[in-house]
Amino acid sequence: MTYIETQKFERDGLRQNLPGFDDKYHNIVDYILKITEDIWENEEIELINDTYEKDILIHTGARKINGVEEVIKGTVDTLASFPDRKMGGETVIWSTNNSGDFYSSHRIFSTATNLGGTAFGKPTGKKIFFRTIADCKIANNKIYEEWLVRDNLHILLQLGFDPVEMAKKDVTYKEKSVSISVNAPKVKEAQNLSHPEDLVYSLINNVWKNKQYSNLEYCFSEESTLHAICNNDVRGIANIQAYIQTILNSFIEVIINVERITSNRNGNSTEIAARWYIKGKPIKSGVFGVNSDKEIFIQIISHYNIEDGKIKDEWMVYDGFDALCQIYS
Repeated sequence: MTYIETQKFERDGLRQNLPGFDDKYHNIVDYILKITEDIWENEEIELINDTYEKDILIHTGARKINGVEEVIKGTVDTLASFPDRKMGGETVIWSTNNSGDFYSSHRIFSTATNLGGTAFGKPTGKKIFFRTIADCKIANNKIYEEWLVRDNLHILLQLGFDPVEMAKKDVTYKEKSVSISVNAPKVKEAQNLSHPEDLVYSLINNVWKNKQYSNLEYCFSEESTLHAICNNDVRGIANIQAYIQTILNSFIEVIINVERITSNRNGNSTEIAARWYIKGKPIKSGVFGVNSDKEIFIQIISHYNIEDGKIKDEWMVYDGFDALCQIYS
């Protein structure tokens, strides 16, 4: 569940052993940054066939999507809607099993102009920005499994659409039922908070899952910022606690578990990617504003910048619009 690397890799940087990869990629970080730019900004759509397995499995929201043709279609459709999309790679957190398999967590800050029609309506001409995090498993130059979270709620709001009305019209979960299958949680009994990986695990397991809010002072400082969805920057321990409580108070029968922690240690600072989820039934007093007997699944990927034993910044990305689509399916 926890994977730690200490070697720092950058675009066009040090060479890493990449068995089966094209020699133009120096390391796994270089690979992710270059294929993202080439596919999205240079519109080299044919590169998808060279860098994605034919039967790739993609987890997005509460859905599973199979096949490289779906990747190609999604890319072409998005570029038609937002032809000037720029993929600002903020970081790539990585690990390897030293047997040819790699794992990457790529945080992207995108800007784009809505110049083509979308599933929500006609082009608006509006300029938008949003974050995405894509976790990928890669071997032999090809991504074979991906977990994709995008702040689609922020996209809709910037375009001027009503997310609830759009969710009611969305057919994603009307045509196919919600597919929620998760691995049994692995519990870490002993936690040493001087280890950044245990600090992150404690935040999700003890604070989010078990509501031990007093532990927040071990995780954050008053200068810490949680960069939440919809361009909401939450600063300081009290405000971070209030944000967490707002999310948790939106559900009954809540289940929260950590799926993976990837850590890149670099001297006195550490970058960590955590993939985790919340399951529960929404209640009307919460952020979704409706009671539902439907259990919804929210995949979350968080990135953390840890310095001097505290989380300096957290970027928490999830798809709030997908949650609405599940509720109104």
